Amino acid sequence: MADVVQEVKKAETDADEIIEEARENKEQMLDRAREKADTIVEDAKENSIERKNKELKNFKEELEDRKEEIINEGQDEANGITDSASEDISEAKNLLNNEFSEKFL
Repeated sequence: MADVVQEVKKAETDADEIIEEARENKEQMLDRAREKADTIVEDAKENSIERKNKELKNFKEELEDRKEEIINEGQDEANGITDSASEDISEAKNLLNNEFSEKFL
């Protein structure tokens, strides 16, 4: 009978060791899973920041291109107005010279 009691106690001790080992394995697996999740989250944050910066850079470049287009269009329009005004001034001078010549010369 004493042998049976010792075998039961040994079985209980073995079971306790197996349960403790399982708990330790569970904790290790949970720690690894948390680390992996943290890494995934950190990578996602970095990728998000990189994407945001890239899109912001592209947007700024597009704005700069559009700004240059607007400036060039404005400059072309201003040049056209200047040319037209110069032609009008030349025509007005010629008209005044002709009238002056007709009346006074």
